[in-house]
Amino acid sequence: MDFKQMETFLCVFEEGNMTRAAAKLNVVQPAVSNQIKKLEAGLKLELFERLPRGISPTPAGRVLYRLFAPVLENFHAAEHQAHALSSAQIQEIVIGINPYTGNAIMADVLQAFRIRFPEVEVNVEEETSDTLLRRVADGALDLAIVHFGRHSIGIPATVAAVVLVEEELVFIERDTGDNVEPETLRLPDFATRALVLPKSRRGFRHDLERAVAQFQTSLNVKLEINSPGPLLDLVAHGDLAAVVPELTARRARQRLPIRIRRIVQPSIMRSILCVYRKDRPLSPVLSEFVTIVKAEVSRGIDTAA
Repeated sequence: MDFKQMETFLCVFEEGNMTRAAAKLNVVQPAVSNQIKKLEAGLKLELFERLPRGISPTPAGRVLYRLFAPVLENFHAAEHQAHALSSAQIQEIVIGINPYTGNAIMADVLQAFRIRFPEVEVNVEEETSDTLLRRVADGALDLAIVHFGRHSIGIPATVAAVVLVEEELVFIERDTGDNVEPETLRLPDFATRALVLPKSRRGFRHDLERAVAQFQTSLNVKLEINSPGPLLDLVAHGDLAAVVPELTARRARQRLPIRIRRIVQPSIMRSILCVYRKDRPLSPVLSEFVTIVKAEVSRGIDTAA
């Protein structure tokens, strides 16, 4: 007796007909008859009485059904649990994240994720958003957390993009405790301030310079640094100011003496997105990673105010 014979017997018993059982099992009718004959021969029992218009279980067949039915039910339950378990098996995920978002939240995200999935290895790559987008489209990354402004490059048709949160660029300077300037400032006022900004002009600096150019002026950039850590330290302990994403500024203010001023007339909005290939839907593990990222991003921006 094997599992296939048991499964066939139960199906024939429940359908009461060899032909209907064959259709349900997606096999031909002779194969069903052959399985039943083998089972009867192995047990030395007659399980069905062959009638002119069909079959009827014998007393032995009814007893065997009561024995076999729970076994098959338990098997399917175990199979379901095994499939659920497979989503949390030891695996590796490769995540891309923009440095300014990563600097603000990645430590908290990874700590929360490791508590939920301690067996999953996470590899994190930090790159500019446009580079991360290309790597997702090429299949090199499972997903990426990027941020784009209204005038950023478009999302490829093969890539799905989910908006996690909207944020704005803000002006930051050292908090001396006696600042008298208003909490907001207009974009043209940047012309009089010495700034440190990222060297790359493909990220939020592109959006900033595009906005400033509308006022027929330019930025007074004294230093260029792509890494957010040194840039924030320079602002907190020196005489340079900067313009950075809101999330970056609010998280940095928790540990550094930084003052945040909102930019108005106009404000510069950006979206933090989760991107992944459309032909590679997110697994439960990756979906949980995105959920954690969204919670940390929202919490970081809400630390405001």
